[in-house]
Amino acid sequence: MAMQRHSILVGKCYRDAFGAIYRIVGFNGDVVQCVLYHRTERGLVEREHSDSWADLLDGLQGEVECPPAA
Repeated sequence: MAMQRHSILVGKCYRDAFGAIYRIVGFNGDVVQCVLYHRTERGLVEREHSDSWADLLDGLQGEVECPPAA
């Protein structure tokens, strides 16, 4: 079940079905800015990411603890 827009908060982290974690940085209209964390053989990688509300909410599974700051 997809999460609802009103439950997404700036500064919080959310996991998708594939295990990626999104830390919400901000949003403007229909675009959500976040930091995307995913694991590789070299460890945790982070990158800036933006997505539409619809696409982001469709994949999120729930709130999780944010990874430690790099």
